[in-house]
Amino acid sequence: MLKPLAFVGPCNSSSISFMIKGNLVAPSYTWYAGTYPTWIHFDSINRLVVTGGGTIDGRGSLWWGNVHKRPSAMNFNNCNGLRISNLRHLNSPRSHVGLSCSKNIEVSDLNMTAPGDSPNTDGIDISNCKKVNIHDSVIATGDDCIAINSGSSDINITGIFCGPGHGISVGSLGVNGDLATVEEVRVKNCTFTNTQNDVRIKTYQNGSGYARKISFMDIHMVASENPIIIDQSYHNGGTNGGKGKSSNKYQNCHLARPKSQTGNGKGVKVSDVRYTRIHGSSASDQAITLNCDADLGCVGIVMDNVNMVSATTGHKVFASCKNAHGSFYDSKVTCLKKYYL
Repeated sequence: MLKPLAFVGPCNSSSISFMIKGNLVAPSYTWYAGTYPTWIHFDSINRLVVTGGGTIDGRGSLWWGNVHKRPSAMNFNNCNGLRISNLRHLNSPRSHVGLSCSKNIEVSDLNMTAPGDSPNTDGIDISNCKKVNIHDSVIATGDDCIAINSGSSDINITGIFCGPGHGISVGSLGVNGDLATVEEVRVKNCTFTNTQNDVRIKTYQNGSGYARKISFMDIHMVASENPIIIDQSYHNGGTNGGKGKSSNKYQNCHLARPKSQTGNGKGVKVSDVRYTRIHGSSASDQAITLNCDADLGCVGIVMDNVNMVSATTGHKVFASCKNAHGSFYDSKVTCLKKYYL
């Protein structure tokens, strides 16, 4: 049994190791998440190692549907050289693991579980992080298996089994008119099963910035409702106080990041996105949705060997493109407009 707590550095030791071997269980009551937005928080601890094979049980069912602002189960802020491995995460009130304002991170061998209808229970949220490697994990939750938020770059994701959930998402970006940037994201060798979405980029219309140099490769999908999505008109009513997923009272970035801007209304530019060897089945007839802004558009979109079939016998799948420009090879995405420099 563990109350909300925070471990805060800096520490004198060159490295700190936490071994979680048993079951950590959250309190049997709710608390004011405005004061404690994370159940277990680590801040400003370099070369931190968290492992041990134990279970982190957030008792999220006490919060879902009853409390407007809910805490994340575990967050790591300003922890450079972080290593997380060999842990089981259950039923977080909100996101299971948050990574913020850190660089040189490796995450592996995690098993995350929450009901498919549990609200905002992302597996891993990344914001303002650089050089992150996430691999060989199973994530089955009620929201994004992995969400890559603003200020993040050089993100590598491989060997993830995702589902149920909302897939692997870049964004949402540009909420409340903010300047948002994400680049150099590589997702490879992942399997999505019975997910609401698979590989998704989502941006708000009134934001600014960019999402660029993103690749999805060797992806297998099983009965996904929306396998491939780019949505530059994303809108979310805000089921957690209307704040972005990276909002955290403890967050104090020491990494260089763009300052917030508001109200320019130009949108977040999406460019240089490549989909390579994407196969599997779609639960909906519209397997590909590229919904891009009329003014910005999406440019440099490449579909290479992208072929899906319907999960329903006798149905055919199709792609829908709006203001999307790029090229396609061995893929049935004829709605994609050829892009000329």
